[in-house]
Formats: sequence, C-alpha cells, structure tokens
Amino acid sequence: MRIFRYIDEIARVGSIRKAAESLFITPSALDRRVQDLEEELGAELFERHARGMRLTAAGEIFVHHVRAQRADFERVRSEIENLKGLRKGTVSVAASQAMAFTVLPEVMNRFRQVNPGVSFMVKICDHASVVKALREFETDLGVVYNIPKSADIAIQFEVEQRLCAVMAEKHPLAHANTVKMRDCLRYPLALPDSTLGGRILLENYFAHSSLKPKIVLESNSFEMLRNFVRSNDAVTFQIQIGAELDQVKDGLIARHIEDRSLARQSLSVAQLKGRPLPLPALRFMSMLRDALTGK
Repeated sequence: MRIFRYIDEIARVGSIRKAAESLFITPSALDRRVQDLEEELGAELFERHARGMRLTAAGEIFVHHVRAQRADFERVRSEIENLKGLRKGTVSVAASQAMAFTVLPEVMNRFRQVNPGVSFMVKICDHASVVKALREFETDLGVVYNIPKSADIAIQFEVEQRLCAVMAEKHPLAHANTVKMRDCLRYPLALPDSTLGGRILLENYFAHSSLKPKIVLESNSFEMLRNFVRSNDAVTFQIQIGAELDQVKDGLIARHIEDRSLARQSLSVAQLKGRPLPLPALRFMSMLRDALTGK
C-alpha cells in the first residue's frame, strides 16, 4: 500500500518534491521508488518536465487501479473493525451546498449517536466536482441536485425537489404561502452561478419567458446569496431541502414556487458504479435515505 500512496500523491500534486514533503521521504528516494516500479511494469508512469510530473496513459491506468485498491482496502478494514465490535471507520461525502445548511449535519449527528467511533469527511462542491470526486475514489457518496447522468455513476435513490424563492422576512412576497416565478421577476434577482444545479432550471425558464430577469448578483455561494438578499428586496433561489420553509430564520424566509413551466429535478445520492462501499458508508446512506424520504 505504501507505493500506491506514493504514486497517488505524485499524481495529485504533480511534483516529486512536493509529494516527498507531504510523504516525509527524500525526493531522491521517492524518485528511485517510482523508477523501480516503472522498470517492474515495463512502462513509464510519468512524463518528467521542468515544471513537474504528468501522468502518461499507462500512469492514468495505474493511478485508477491504485485509487480503487486503496478504497477497497478501507472497505475491508472497516469490515474487520466491525467484526471486532469497534465500529470505527470514516464516511466520506461530497455534497451540494444545499445539504450543508440542515439535513447533512443533522443526519451525521444522529448517525454518530449510534456509531460514536465513526468520523466524517465532507466536501461541499458543485455537481461536476461531486462526480469527479466519485470517479477518483475521493468520496464514498455523492449527494447532489440535478446530477449529470453517466454510465459509471450509480444512483442509489432520488428525491424530487421543488425550487423555492428565498427573500428577506419583510419582503413584499413573504406574506404569500406560494409565489409565481413572474412575481419574483418583478424584483432584482441574486442567482446561483452556472456551477450550481439550480441555475440550469432557471435559465430554461428565462429562455421561454417574455419577462426578462434583472440580475444584480451571481455567486457560487448560497451563503453569499442569502446574506445579500437579507437586507434588500432582491430574491434568490434554492431547492427546498436547503431552504427554511414556513418559518423565519436569520431574517430570511422561503416560499415554494408554483409554476408548471418550471421543471422539477431530483436530489440524488450516488456512488461509483462497481465500487463496494465500507459498512459505515452503507449504514449512513440508509439513514440518509430515511431522512430525505421522510421515513
């Protein structure tokens, strides 16, 4: 496993020197280990340049194998720990920003009450980065809205999500139980940028609407968007799982958008197809399913 770790780290940072620093080994010793492995395989794994190291085609194949083996090793280790009754392990999750506000931390806390020896590694990112993290064995589970369909990504379950308008508690639209998109378009808009899944739905709606949006802010941060609309009459948008409906929180309130022409998409929980998950990840996914589906 040590040489696997060496190769993976060089591929990640693109440099023998930087990898050696993080691995606590001398650059010359690390380079020697790589050359020995290349001789054994009969192929170069890296192209060596003045600016660093870049994977060859053979290197890409080998690194994919390395990451698969390391991920499977973690699964085997968690199963052995489970047999010993220690209930240890780590669950890694890559999730969209909407999950960071309430649902994900709440389910993690409930899970750790039952499994106190389990820790979490959570990466909050856009939907493309979630897929990348799954493919590169950086995460066990991906939880993302409007995930691109792909043959190597296995969707474990999906939950349909409505789009919500988020606004200041004293906004003129705040008194309504639901709002129409045309109502929102009367006000300045603070929109998620193209890296966030909800933007695709909004762009499709705008393209077929006679009303043109007045966009005053675009951001890849829901926190930024929420903080901005708190003190003015602008409206932003978020899927329902990340919005506080029917209650005021931190000066904000959210309302469902009722519009037949506004398509609905699903929040998906996914894993890399063919990758066996460690037991803690499987158990966490089961608890997450119950939370998201209301069971």
